[in-house]
Amino acid sequence: MDTTPRTADDSAARDTDTETIPADPATTEEVDAAGATTEYPTTPGVSTAGATEPASPGASAPASPPSPEPDRPTLRVGTVVWGLVLAAIGVGLLAIAAGAVFDVELAVISLVAVAGVGLLVGSVVTGRRRRAR
Repeated sequence: MDTTPRTADDSAARDTDTETIPADPATTEEVDAAGATTEYPTTPGVSTAGATEPASPGASAPASPPSPEPDRPTLRVGTVVWGLVLAAIGVGLLAIAAGAVFDVELAVISLVAVAGVGLLVGSVVTGRRRRAR
């Protein structure tokens, strides 16, 4: 018979139904009372040695500090410019279908020139905003 004094931690550890056995560094294997095993993936570089389960179902690990808010998604200049180009082409096609007459070649040249200037100006503005931060 074991004559060493028992503590509350010893009895709580013996009363658990599962035992965590690290079998592979990438997984954690749990063996339940019936002897069935279940493998769970673990985070690389994080040791599970000495880890214990919470004492009660309501207990949980301490909350991690909140991460800084990610930057809001910004509009990309290229997406906006090419969206406007497609919209202008659509309006031009509707105008032609409605009976409007204009020089299509000159309209396409003008549209490409305006889109190019928009891309250049937009990239310069975006670059200056990033440097200002």
